[in-house]
Amino acid sequence: MSEQQIIPDEEFLQIKQESLKLYAYTNRVLKKACANQLQQTMGYALFDKNGCLLKLYGPETYLLWCDSIGLKAKTRWDAESFCETAVSQGLRSRCGSWWRADGSSYDLLQKIDFYFRPLLLSRPGDAPHEEVLGGIAVVAPPGELPSECELICISLTDDVVLHMFMASELYALYFDEPKGLMNIDINVHTGVPHILYHNEKIFKILGIPYENLYFKRADTFFDPLPENQEFWNIIKQEKVINDERPITLSVRGKKADYLVSTAAYRQDGLGFRGVRFFITTAQEVSRHVAKRLGNNAVYSFSRIIGESPKMQNCIRQAEAIAHSDSNIIITGESGVGKDLFAQAIHNASCRKDKPFIVLNCAAIPRDLLASELFGYDNGAYTGAKKNGNLGKFELADTGTIFLDEIGDMPLDLQVMLLRVIEQKSFMRIGSNVTRNVDVKIISATNADLKTMVEKRTFRPDLYFRLCTLSLRLPPLRERGNDIILLAEYFIDSISARLNRPERKHLSDETKELLLRLPWTGNVRELQNVMERVVQLIPSRIITPQDLSICLDFPLDNIPLPAVSSATPVHTVSSPQHARSTSKKSPITRETILQALEDCHYNRTMAAAYLGVSRKTFYRKLEDLDIKL
Repeated sequence: MSEQQIIPDEEFLQIKQESLKLYAYTNRVLKKACANQLQQTMGYALFDKNGCLLKLYGPETYLLWCDSIGLKAKTRWDAESFCETAVSQGLRSRCGSWWRADGSSYDLLQKIDFYFRPLLLSRPGDAPHEEVLGGIAVVAPPGELPSECELICISLTDDVVLHMFMASELYALYFDEPKGLMNIDINVHTGVPHILYHNEKIFKILGIPYENLYFKRADTFFDPLPENQEFWNIIKQEKVINDERPITLSVRGKKADYLVSTAAYRQDGLGFRGVRFFITTAQEVSRHVAKRLGNNAVYSFSRIIGESPKMQNCIRQAEAIAHSDSNIIITGESGVGKDLFAQAIHNASCRKDKPFIVLNCAAIPRDLLASELFGYDNGAYTGAKKNGNLGKFELADTGTIFLDEIGDMPLDLQVMLLRVIEQKSFMRIGSNVTRNVDVKIISATNADLKTMVEKRTFRPDLYFRLCTLSLRLPPLRERGNDIILLAEYFIDSISARLNRPERKHLSDETKELLLRLPWTGNVRELQNVMERVVQLIPSRIITPQDLSICLDFPLDNIPLPAVSSATPVHTVSSPQHARSTSKKSPITRETILQALEDCHYNRTMAAAYLGVSRKTFYRKLEDLDIKL
């Protein structure tokens, strides 16, 4: 055999596709080497890992010489297809190999000298190994290889391997990046940008099917000017964007808004430069923003404490309406747990893995409420962020927005909210671009919205839009034994949080008193009282007198329950005994002073000791001129 066999075009195309990374990285290195060399009779050959000659590099005269002797791409240099050469030896031994023109039966091998060195990518780890990527040969007519050609080849292969290793590590680092990643490499010589690598996430972000874009021209994926003016400017200027900047991208005719940040890089020695893009959407960002803001929905129905019939009925209703995308309004007094139910409804819905964004309409200044809800664009007002800001509706897209204290929303903003509900769209402050959103709205209020509608302080059309489904939570005083369940739960959880190992217990009389109290602040008030009990009361058994110390209101009209003899108290006699005694003998200066001494001068406890209300006790102090 005197000639090599040419690989069919279809097979060669497949080989090139499989060697795309090798070709892309090596191509510029060898082109640069050719541009800098002085010798016109020397050039380079690039081989794949199986010994297929992919491409020849050199001056024009050199390439004409290669063609004249039959040295061509699309030929295989493995031992089986050709013969034993420096290429087959080098790939097998994984080290550099020489070939000198000799009396080989292959005409071609009699016309060339060459030095071949394989490209080996080291893979560190528990079992380190070297991956054979291909190889580079320095080729010249017999006797015309310079003495330093081995060093030249070593330098070229090291440059290629170094860059491929860096790219491989970067790709591995960013492959699972939660944002879409695309590295766009710019050819130093032509200025044409190519897609160097990307992760799969970017296709989900852009909403298009996955495809292999490695080393394809960027303009085959991103649409040209003017649709992508800002994008191409970033590429051209190699801009570094540290924060997430809103940008409109047009990808194969599909235009949408995204958030991008970039990192530019430059390796002038190798002729590499480019821009690394991180691309995401407001929806993707919202999950991270929600976590930072502490707005994640953490409660489920299983975590809501309540065994009373009224509470169980509320839970059943909430579970039923959770699967609906209709707007829901939760009503009830302040402190009944409306936010807990909102979270539980979200977590029971099909949107449970989507954002849950909270906005307290009463906590935001009137002038800022619109920008909080709808966001704003650059330059919307003095002091606005340079790149604008995402509003709660944008952050909540595909998820749930919880509008707490909806009754405090100003009338002018109610109009804007109504539009979002009806049209599923809005515009940022200072923008004329309409943005579509898909959100489930849960609102809550302790106000009487019907009365507000009658007084024209709340829009009737918004009221009926929000009240598609409604849920009223009962006040704590209507929940019976739930009060005891909650009190014991708070004692245990607060003790654990404060690292108090000794558990406190409520006496039967204290439980009875808890059930008599009005609890105008509802569950929130009960929680505060139990925290005071844990921190202020030293005894293990909590008595009514202990509880009275921790309340925010007097017990003048609430008689304390009788204390059993088994319950330890701070006084020398029970309140019940004190009341019976007081009926038989008048309250004198001496009995009051004795009661104060026995109760450690706690006036509330002293009043209970004597069996009178605090109001009566204070009047007796004044009548008897007792100064404390």
